[in-house]
Amino acid sequence: MNFQNMIKEPIIIVTVALVLLALYSDLRWRKIPNCLTLPAIALGFLANFLGNSWNGLLFAFFGFLVGMGLLILPFILGGMGGGDVKFMGAVGALLGSYAVVNVFFYTALVGGVIAIIVALANKNLLDTFKRIWLFLKCVFLFRAPETGTATFKKSIAIPYGLAIGAGTILYLIAGKIV
Repeated sequence: MNFQNMIKEPIIIVTVALVLLALYSDLRWRKIPNCLTLPAIALGFLANFLGNSWNGLLFAFFGFLVGMGLLILPFILGGMGGGDVKFMGAVGALLGSYAVVNVFFYTALVGGVIAIIVALANKNLLDTFKRIWLFLKCVFLFRAPETGTATFKKSIAIPYGLAIGAGTILYLIAGKIV
């Protein structure tokens, strides 16, 4: 057995530990702290480098970039916090770019379900769908909303770390979606 195969199981264990700690922090304090995400990012780079030398380092680097890149626009528009973006970057550094794209799709599904449940509980489902439509228009037309980012900040905040964590666990259990 080579070192590259030996490193896979510990990376999965670290990823699950990261998810559990981020979930606890996001649900308890509504924050995913840098003292959690930054060491996880560094560990992703180190473990992948040790497992596959420079190719492993590139694997972690591109996973980190893709993970951060997938959530940077919602962050810029005020739809999520920086901890969520760094959390996804950490998942990418640990699992790689292909995995983090799959995690993103699972996360989007879980996040949508959470948003609908929260909107129903707060009796503002129609308003939530209007904001989602506006957000999608902004993303696909590559422009800022006419009403500004305040439109997104009015929405009911959900702990998106919950969706990212659930998306990561779903990926680890169910495998690829794309």
